[in-house]
Amino acid sequence: MYRVKGVYLKMNKKKTSIKVIFLISILFFSFTPVSAAQWEVGTGQTYTTIQSAVDNANTLDDDVINVHSGTYTEDVIVNKKLIIQANNGDYVEVKPVNTGFTVVNDGTGNGSGSTIDGFQINSPGETGVNISATNCTVKNNVISGGKTGIAVYGGNTTVLDNIISGQSETGVLGNLSSGFFTVSGNFISNIISGKLANGITVSINGSLTEFNVTGNTISHINALGINGTVFGIQVGKSKGADGNPEVANVTSLVITNNIIKNIRAASAIMGMELVTSSMDALIHDNNISQLQAGAGSSVYALEAAIIGNGSVRVSKNSISGVIADEQAVGIVTVALGDLVMDNNRVTNISNAKAAVGMLGVGLLKNATLTSNIVSDITSPSIAAGIVGTALDHLNILHNTVREVNGDNDVAMVTAGFNTTQIKGNNLEGNGGGIGMVICSSNGTINYNRIANFESYIQNFLFSNFGPSIDEILKPIDDAMKNHPELEPILKPIRDDLDKLFHELENSNTNATYNWYGNNRPDDAKFFKGNGTLNYYPWLVLKINANPSTISAGQTSTITADVFHDVAGGDHRADAAMFFSGPQVRFTTNLGNVGSKSVTVQWINGLATAVLRGDEGPGIATVTATDYQTVSTMVTILGASKTFTSTNKLTIGMQKTGMPLIWIVLAILIVLGGFIDTRKRY
Repeated sequence: MYRVKGVYLKMNKKKTSIKVIFLISILFFSFTPVSAAQWEVGTGQTYTTIQSAVDNANTLDDDVINVHSGTYTEDVIVNKKLIIQANNGDYVEVKPVNTGFTVVNDGTGNGSGSTIDGFQINSPGETGVNISATNCTVKNNVISGGKTGIAVYGGNTTVLDNIISGQSETGVLGNLSSGFFTVSGNFISNIISGKLANGITVSINGSLTEFNVTGNTISHINALGINGTVFGIQVGKSKGADGNPEVANVTSLVITNNIIKNIRAASAIMGMELVTSSMDALIHDNNISQLQAGAGSSVYALEAAIIGNGSVRVSKNSISGVIADEQAVGIVTVALGDLVMDNNRVTNISNAKAAVGMLGVGLLKNATLTSNIVSDITSPSIAAGIVGTALDHLNILHNTVREVNGDNDVAMVTAGFNTTQIKGNNLEGNGGGIGMVICSSNGTINYNRIANFESYIQNFLFSNFGPSIDEILKPIDDAMKNHPELEPILKPIRDDLDKLFHELENSNTNATYNWYGNNRPDDAKFFKGNGTLNYYPWLVLKINANPSTISAGQTSTITADVFHDVAGGDHRADAAMFFSGPQVRFTTNLGNVGSKSVTVQWINGLATAVLRGDEGPGIATVTATDYQTVSTMVTILGASKTFTSTNKLTIGMQKTGMPLIWIVLAILIVLGGFIDTRKRY
């Protein structure tokens, strides 16, 4: 009986379990999301206007509004979370009175999360697309005319792969308070304004987590009216409305792979102006070229002031063709944290009264400038190649600076207030100017090439570059003289400044083991100022041929190096620290080294050529010249002769088992076979 009941009870439990599973399944499927609806707009479609499709009560968040070919004369307000897209392959034109699409989050609804995709927006009175909601995407649109192409006032927004042209003020405008902002793959061009024209300009009222501007092309932006100014990419401002910087609060700043070119302005151009408080910043692989401004103008191709405690890297940017009247600068970067500027190329900065290739400043920490190339910096007045400053440690390594020309020109200026390391740089002048100026209490200059300058190395002295210390302090002295009652306040300030300025002039510089383009550099080309400057021993140029005797038709490897110093020291073990780049010219009077002369690059203090003995016997005089000329001799012997031996152990051809006639016959048969084969083919 019990067992029967047990079975009965078990059966009830089994039925109950099945019912529960069935009910859970119903509930599960009842909560499965319903797929978004797609509403068609166009001639013969469900809706004839985009706005009517948005406004219809049946259109819900996450729905798709698919717009077919045609011209839609309307200003669309988007207050739902929608994907509004041009039908695939269709030309869909929107001709608004004021703004093509306005995505809002207000009392009428919330358009946050919407996407505007694939429209041709022509001649808006104000703006192509205006976003005041969040989490929106604007992509694949062509926006022509109006004042602003795309304006964004909400966070977490992506502006992707749009073509924006013909605006009178700005391509992409951002006024943001939170989240991230990504601007990528857009083409912005032909923005023409009288006073102010912008490619991409962003101000930040709150704090952004990420700011990414990548892969955009900005070209043909002009502001040629009185005080006309152009910004290619602007985040924050170096000079706001009140005259002070406007610092954009951005945690992570990434500006990469952008092209900015063909910019014209009457007064000022900033190819990039980045003023942020970023913890980390990467400014990488941007190409900025052909920036030209008028009388009284200043042009900065890339200006970054990153006032955060993280790392700042400015890397692999290319700057060329900068023309201004007052100031022309390739790259200037100021960082509160550690600064690295590497593998940038700056060339053709010209015309301005002050022209500078590259300036890097580490305000509180270290600055490292490495493997940059700066050339063709010209000015009627002041020209400088690379300027590096760090309040802590300054490292300037393996850079190349050439063709810096001005009434007052210097290839490199360095100021490290703790230590300064300057190694492996290649500096070449035009016979005038200064190779290097250093301001450091603990400066080391080794394994550099500093060639063809009026002055090779100078310790910093105020009077050499402007007013003397006394002249700088004269306004304070005059104030104390004219207002004795201020002396208790001004005298301590004057004394502190006087002490600081004199410390700056007391540089202690170890400049041993450098190559100056001369095996006996002129002592007068070194200036110690008020400090110390030790430049002995210097490096000397040597040449070697291996082997030094060859037969006609053979080769000898010719090497020029500066591995040895004048005191006999050998620094070959430190080759990786030596300079590379321009250049050594090899010549020969017999044979050839490619021709009678060849110019090759230095590679870590070594240059190599190959002598070919292809002109018969004799003694070749081979030279290597890097301002200094050195030579070596290579003996080229006549060609070796082949003699027929009469030794009895030599087996004559007739005794090899095949008479000569049969060898000739075999050759003819083989040749005949080849000929037949070729004919058949």
